[in-house]
Formats: sequence, C-alpha cells, structure tokens
Amino acid sequence: MIRPYATLFALLLVFVMASCKAEPVAPLPLAPTAILGEPTPTLALPAGEYRPTNTPDVPVEPQAPTEVATETATSPTNDVDVAPASIATPDLPPTPIPCAEPGRIEHGSLYSAVAGEPMAYRVYLPPCYGRDGRVYPTLYVFGGNVHDDGIWDALGLDEAAGAAILRNDIPPLIIVMPDNGWLANTTTSGPSSYEGFVLNELIPHIEATYCAWPARAGRAAGGLSRGGYWSLMMAFRRPDLFRSVGAHSPALIDSHAGPAEDPTITGVTNDLSDLRILIDLGERDPYLIQARPLHEALTGAGVPHDWWVNEGTHEEAYWRANLERYLQWYSDGWRLERESLPACVIG
Repeated sequence: MIRPYATLFALLLVFVMASCKAEPVAPLPLAPTAILGEPTPTLALPAGEYRPTNTPDVPVEPQAPTEVATETATSPTNDVDVAPASIATPDLPPTPIPCAEPGRIEHGSLYSAVAGEPMAYRVYLPPCYGRDGRVYPTLYVFGGNVHDDGIWDALGLDEAAGAAILRNDIPPLIIVMPDNGWLANTTTSGPSSYEGFVLNELIPHIEATYCAWPARAGRAAGGLSRGGYWSLMMAFRRPDLFRSVGAHSPALIDSHAGPAEDPTITGVTNDLSDLRILIDLGERDPYLIQARPLHEALTGAGVPHDWWVNEGTHEEAYWRANLERYLQWYSDGWRLERESLPACVIG
C-alpha cells in the first residue's frame, strides 16, 4: 500500500526540481542613440539601485545656448568636436579694427584770388586714409579773429578725432582747418569776402585734392568765436551746401551785417529744415547776450536746433573740454556704412 504513494512522491519531486531550474536573464535595453539638439532619454531605476555609465567623471562647463545643427549623429559616440554655431548680434556696432597707420595732419597753401595772396590751411586725415577707395565726410572748422590755421590743431581736435575713430565712436572723417587772415576780419559776405574764399576756392580745392565727399550730405561747417559767426552766416545763406553747422561760442557782433548776412534774420527767412544746427556757449561767456536772441528767433520760428549752455567762459579751456562732444554731434549726421559712400575720384 505504501509503494504507490512513494512513486507519486518521487514524480512530484522531479517536477518541482525541473521548475526551479535557473533561466537566463534578458539584457537591459540600451538607451537610444542621442540626437544632436535633443536630450538623451533616461532610464528609470528602482530605488537604491546604481547603474554605472560609460561617461567619464569629468565636470562639463556649462555653455551658452547656440544654434545647433539638426542632423542626426551617425555614430553612437560623441568623439567629434563640433564648433558651436555663431550668434549674430546685429544691434551691436562692429568691432573697430586697429589700424597700423594713424591719422595725420597735412599742411597746405592755396593761392586765393579773393585775398590776393596764399591762404594756409591744415587737413586732418583719418587712420588708413584712402585705403578703401571711398570718400570721407568733411568738417570745415574756423578759428576766431586772433587765430590762424593752427588753433584747432593746438586744441587737440585731431588727437580727439583719431582716438574716437579707433574706438569706433565716430566714423572716419576729414577735418579742414583754414587760416582766417585779414579777409575774415574785414569782410562781410559775397564773392569778395571770406565767404567767397571758402565757398568758391577752398572747398573746390579740398575736394579736388583729397577724398572729401563732394556733396551737401558730406559737408559740415563749424567755428569758434568769430569763426562761429562765419559758419552760421555761410550755412544759413547756403543751406544747400552743408549737412550740419556748429557755432561754438559764436561772436555775433558783425556791425556791417545786413539782413542778407545776419544769422538772426537769415535763420528765420531761409529754409533751414534740412540743416542740422548747434549753438553752444559757456554760461559766463560775454557773447551769450548776443547769441540768445538768435536762439529765441529760431525757437519762435520753429527751426530745430541744439542749444547748449555749459559751464565755462570764452576761452580755450572751454573749447578743449568740449571737443569730443563736438565730434559726436557732427558725426551724428554721418552714421553711414563706409560701403555705402561713393568712390573717391580726385585729380
């Protein structure tokens, strides 16, 4: 009676042992190959379980976001160095490229039929002048009745311009500094005056000799003291010739000026709508009393202009302290890419 149960027990033992035989463990699925620009999927692990990776334990410096290629990697590894795409910054000014050739001053002389004698001048030429074959905006600056062509040079206008150009604060420009001579102190206006010398002799000579922009858009006139009067008088009478005019501490005391020359009159009777105008003086300048009526006349007529009353008086220290402001103001009328300027044709 016992044997059948023994046989059944033996068969059951064999079946249990066969069921407990170890089966091979299926390998874990590998993470999919990473695609540039997409995060690598992470595999969720049970709590407390650690799985080593094939990434070396080297800290990676964070990088700024860049434009990334959308191509799929052909290799599961990241052994190839990929240069980050450049980020365009169109709102920033171009980085100035230092020029090996600095700006310079040249001295010249022009025989004037109006004066009956040679008239000296100085010309500031910017760094790498003439290298790109294009014209330059040109600023004509005049001195006072006791000055010659050296006053703006002595004040340091050329050094201030060169430094501002290399900082990319202002565009490259030419600055012409003519002598006044007796002509500027004894004549009023017209072809036989200092005006006639500047408009009919000096400017054509400069534009035929240098890469000066021979158009209204490329010319500006400015002056200090008596030269400030001359710049206003000429530009107000001929606004078709100048983009901008500046009068720095202008001495508006020409007793012979009539309605055709007086800036207080020509400033409101002529069309100056396209002329940029700056008038500035020190708060203790004795000529402020003559300049204020001009400012009030222009304001009353609705003629746009900049009016600066700064600390200082009628002296070289005042003009020297404001050189950079003057250059920035004139240059605001010339914020152009050099590639857009005409080619230089001289000779």
